[in-house]
Amino acid sequence: MKTAFTLITVILFVLACGCTTAAPAQQPVTAAAAAAPAAQPAAPSVPDLAGTWTGTMTGYEEGVGFTDYNNTKITMVVTEQKGRVFSCYLTFGHTSTEKLACAGIIGRDGRTFAMVEGVNGYTAGEIIGTDTMELTHIDDAQPFGAALDTLKRV
Repeated sequence: MKTAFTLITVILFVLACGCTTAAPAQQPVTAAAAAAPAAQPAAPSVPDLAGTWTGTMTGYEEGVGFTDYNNTKITMVVTEQKGRVFSCYLTFGHTSTEKLACAGIIGRDGRTFAMVEGVNGYTAGEIIGTDTMELTHIDDAQPFGAALDTLKRV
């Protein structure tokens, strides 16, 4: 009987200790706090791409293999830009007068962009420095190919 009494006393003591602490009080949510939108991160600034960019190309062409395109110079001239949208043209070679019309849109991140090149397909780009960009061109026409161009602002 003494053991049962001791056991019941210990159980009651443990229960009493657990019941004496109060849960932390919750702060009431005001209507203004509930309706307030979460803070949005600041949008990156839109880079100014206007001007002339030049560089070289490397890539792969079906039937040719890996190529540096005989060190052909590529020039991209961004002629107009309104916000994130720009128009441009490309020339290939040191003395080329043939201009390939293109247009593009800078991504919301202010760093990436996509372009359409007249009859020549599509290009993805990334601004990798104040005066440096990288173009990745994929062409699925025959013969298919892929080109990587690093351009610097002139």
